[in-house]
Amino acid sequence: MNQVLYRFLDEFVVVYLDDIVIYSRTLAEHIEHLQQVLARLREYEPYANMSKCSFAQETISFLGHIVERERIRMDPKKVQTIKEWQPSSDVHDLRSFLGLANYYRHFLKSYFEIARPMTDLLKKTET
Repeated sequence: MNQVLYRFLDEFVVVYLDDIVIYSRTLAEHIEHLQQVLARLREYEPYANMSKCSFAQETISFLGHIVERERIRMDPKKVQTIKEWQPSSDVHDLRSFLGLANYYRHFLKSYFEIARPMTDLLKKTET
């Protein structure tokens, strides 16, 4: 998909695998951007499931984030997953938890200080 939409990337399109986000300042600009992207997609004939499409949204859920006009925040479902994670003595579970938490480190104040004891535990198990 990146190859098909390369000319629009970082201008008004973000692509992740088969998910496409078109962002614009105004509704009129959005309609213009949408027409350009749809024309390009028609040219290359990729499959698009229109039931999964949303147009002209003020807020979207994308890659575990809620994206709004002026900000990006954690998806509350992911926050709940972190809150409900059960403590475990299993190294694999600890790695999984740290992987999820690390993905959201930009949103977590003092993340590295909080995660240090857990990463230290991993280091002990590897030696």
